[in-house]
Amino acid sequence: MLFPILSGLLFPLLAYASNVNVYHRVLIPNVPQSSFIERGVLDTSTSSFQPSPSFSQHFSQFAERLQDLISNNDVDTESVLYQVALERKGGEWDVSSVKLCHLPFISSDSIILHIPDHATDSYPYAIDYFVSPVPHDGSCPKFSAKDSGLTAAMLSSFSKNADKINTTVSLISAGLPPLPQLRTPPPLTPTGEPVQPVPEKSFLQKYWMYIAALMIALLLSGGAPEEEQSGRK
Repeated sequence: MLFPILSGLLFPLLAYASNVNVYHRVLIPNVPQSSFIERGVLDTSTSSFQPSPSFSQHFSQFAERLQDLISNNDVDTESVLYQVALERKGGEWDVSSVKLCHLPFISSDSIILHIPDHATDSYPYAIDYFVSPVPHDGSCPKFSAKDSGLTAAMLSSFSKNADKINTTVSLISAGLPPLPQLRTPPPLTPTGEPVQPVPEKSFLQKYWMYIAALMIALLLSGGAPEEEQSGRK
């Protein structure tokens, strides 16, 4: 089955590694971790994603392992993860995880590979994995928070329809984040200290001349009527 690829690259995909292997597993806390197994191969030269021939059987294996661990361990469904991984150079893994309890209810999923934007290293350096639909709060279905047996049974049932999931694969080139908006640095004195702003003058300091002139004018205008009245007497 071939899945469409939505490319966010601005230059040809042929510049990248032609085949990229994608792996997956179920991670159960507090027990030995299982190894990743191949989920499929992404061929960038033909813009196609080819799932593993035993892709559906993998989920039956995941369900069997989960069921076996239930009898000997108290497994919390909320903490069990389904992981999709990309093997990078040097044997390192880049992993993206979702809650396993969401998997039996999804209708689509998406894989995003992050590609360097330079030609010296063309192999993807990161992977993101998303499933839909998922509750807004990210919680598991309300059947029971610890009912791992039911989750295992539903996962086994999901394996029969795993090939019908609508998978979208996107390639995104690396980009620089936006630069921060910096304010203009304050001016400095020759000694390297910030220049202190000139203190703002008060109202009286600004307009004392006008106030003084007004007071003098009022005093002078008040003396003339008294002199005229004394003359009439």
